[in-house]
Amino acid sequence: MKNQQKVIDGISVPVMVLDNDLHISLANKAAFKSFPELETGAGLEKLGDIDRDIDQLFRDTLANRGSASVTIVTDETFQREFLISVKTVVDLKDFPEPTLVVTFEDQTPLRVAKSMRSDFVANVSHEIRSPLTAISGFVETLQGDASDDPDASKLFLGLMEKEVARMTNLVSDLLSLSKVEAKERRAPKNPLDVNQTIHQSIESVSALADKRGKTLEIDVTPNLPSIRGKRDDLARALINLLENAINYSRDGGTVRLSAHSAPADNPLGGAAVCIAVNDEGEGIPAAEIPRLTERFYRVDKSRSRNIGGTGLGLAIVKHILVRHRGLLTIESTVGKGSTFTAYLPVAALQKT
Repeated sequence: MKNQQKVIDGISVPVMVLDNDLHISLANKAAFKSFPELETGAGLEKLGDIDRDIDQLFRDTLANRGSASVTIVTDETFQREFLISVKTVVDLKDFPEPTLVVTFEDQTPLRVAKSMRSDFVANVSHEIRSPLTAISGFVETLQGDASDDPDASKLFLGLMEKEVARMTNLVSDLLSLSKVEAKERRAPKNPLDVNQTIHQSIESVSALADKRGKTLEIDVTPNLPSIRGKRDDLARALINLLENAINYSRDGGTVRLSAHSAPADNPLGGAAVCIAVNDEGEGIPAAEIPRLTERFYRVDKSRSRNIGGTGLGLAIVKHILVRHRGLLTIESTVGKGSTFTAYLPVAALQKT
């Protein structure tokens, strides 16, 4: 029996051996970890809420000396889905009567991935359908009553241009997100001048700040420590943070960017550079902050769409920082504004 225990303990998925009465004769370490209430000698009730159909399936499989499989979802707050495979085994040395060998494959990550993919497709479809519907309506109007009205034509063409720009931004952000997600497991290895990247990002958003009537204040320590990174990706992340701050600050407000060596107690726990972008916007409720980096998540959906936001900007920032082995923190006070801080490990201590 001890040798059999050693063998099944070496299997990474939960494995159990059930006797003729469907009591647990043997179970491996993975089974005890997945089902904390499991006890040798106990019945199937220790696996959770096993319904009668599954109990009968086990009994039928044992009676027929066959095999079967079934999927169950545990009745918990955080539900897990298991593919259960059962097979009758006979003539075992330590088990004179026919027994059932049961394996459990956790399908939860696959189910979550499918759900995320489904949600993603639904979100993209919705985001594209809205401007397409609007453009279709404008075209129909221009082909009808407004065909001979120069003022109406000018108005509708302007609205169509805005919707086309919105779709273009969406496609561009989707491509950017796809690229950074594909590369995030491979940390950049080349040294990067942080100061130069920051100034490149500021230059890119200066025109937008002027157009929106916002003031940019910059406080950057000269000769910041070098990090390992990809300039275009990091610049994209900083531009996204700056554009968000510019778009969501109050009229005539100030957007501040500061960059310094991070204090010793920074979230990365090692030598790092911190780059903070602060706005004077309406602030974000605390309950919304954990969801800000989700794809297509917006606190103010109508306002975001009006300024051309795609709901992907912070998701792109998050994945770029993950690739750089960095971290994004968000602090916000309703009515005062928000601060988005990117922490990046310095080159000498970064694990690659």
